[in-house]
Amino acid sequence: MNKEAIIKKIKALAEERGGHVSFDVFIEESGITAQWLRGQEWFRGWNNLLTELGLRTRNFGTPRTPPMVVATAVAKLIVREGCWPKEDDLRREKKRDSSFPSIAVIRPLKKSGELARLIKSLGENDKRYANAAQIVAEQFGIADKNISDAETVERVRGYVYLLRSGRRYKIGKSNDPSRRYREVRLELPDETHQVHTIPTDDPSGIEAYWHYRFSDKRVRNTEFFELNGADVRAFKLRKYQ
Repeated sequence: MNKEAIIKKIKALAEERGGHVSFDVFIEESGITAQWLRGQEWFRGWNNLLTELGLRTRNFGTPRTPPMVVATAVAKLIVREGCWPKEDDLRREKKRDSSFPSIAVIRPLKKSGELARLIKSLGENDKRYANAAQIVAEQFGIADKNISDAETVERVRGYVYLLRSGRRYKIGKSNDPSRRYREVRLELPDETHQVHTIPTDDPSGIEAYWHYRFSDKRVRNTEFFELNGADVRAFKLRKYQ
């Protein structure tokens, strides 16, 4: 991606987000690495680039969003959608509601386990979020343990994903399903959609399980399958495996 393409992407993102785009959001949406961008001779810092383009910059003194505010926003999304949100779901919600926390804010809380702990606490103290707390427990494969426990978070070693491309479905494994989805979408000729992702402590084993389960529907020796609605629903029922 050259400078002209980067500028075009920044302007498009800024237009979607009311005139401002953060460095973290740009890196996430563009697919390039922060290290690569910072290594370009013409790059003199993110705020300098935004100023050059006539876009708003964000003051370093912007207060940090309280973790409970973040957890409450995510819990409301879980209640509404009935499932643990993937990063693409979080991006769509941010585009729909500009007040929703960004992925850059949510990701550290999610990675540390604090987000799960706070949503569990919300569910225990406010019945409106009881379903969200239950979904979080199912997501991490636990019901009677403290979901802030580092061992619980570390149980997720990877993901098995289901993508739809045209009339066929692809079942594969990845450590970063959102990145893998972007890669596959570019490789395939038909419009591609991310259907569901299963967190797991055994990506290879769980991928093999689903390949075997749908082996009679496999398209030759590929990761593509001709599934029906019941097959897809069975896959989507798994929150953790």
